[in-house]
Amino acid sequence: MKNLVLSLLFSGLLFLHALSGCQDRATEAEAEPIVEAEQMFCQTPFVFPILTVESQEIITDWPVFKDFRRISQNLINTPVEDLKYRSNNLRLQTDSLAVTVPQALQSPIINARLLVVNTRISLLNQEAKKSLPDSTVIESRLLDLHQSIREFILHINEKIEKDLLDKKGIQSAG
Repeated sequence: MKNLVLSLLFSGLLFLHALSGCQDRATEAEAEPIVEAEQMFCQTPFVFPILTVESQEIITDWPVFKDFRRISQNLINTPVEDLKYRSNNLRLQTDSLAVTVPQALQSPIINARLLVVNTRISLLNQEAKKSLPDSTVIESRLLDLHQSIREFILHINEKIEKDLLDKKGIQSAG
């Protein structure tokens, strides 16, 4: 009987030891930081809108536009840390665009579209700078930004086309 008690006592101690070992490993696993893959934003490539030949001629004399185009195209497959930097850089480029609009593009609609682009960039930059940015909001802000850039380019093309038609109309009337 004594052997049975000792055997049960020994088995109980082994069981408790094994149980505490499992808990130690579970506690260690909980203490280890979980490394997640860094989330990349804007998986869909942004195809910069096509400028007409006439618009391209105007844009060649607008060097800030080239930087704006390059940076806006680089907002794809971007981790949030890079997005903070790139969106801020794009915001600065847009501010420069607004100050240096070529005379041929001076119009209220171009200025309004540029203001919308600047607002969309600021909203994106604001979300990216948050301590816990919301990935769905960032994606939404990127899509809104891309749409505003498309509309900006569309209005550049339309402005140049309208000016050419007006010029032809004046020449044929004269």
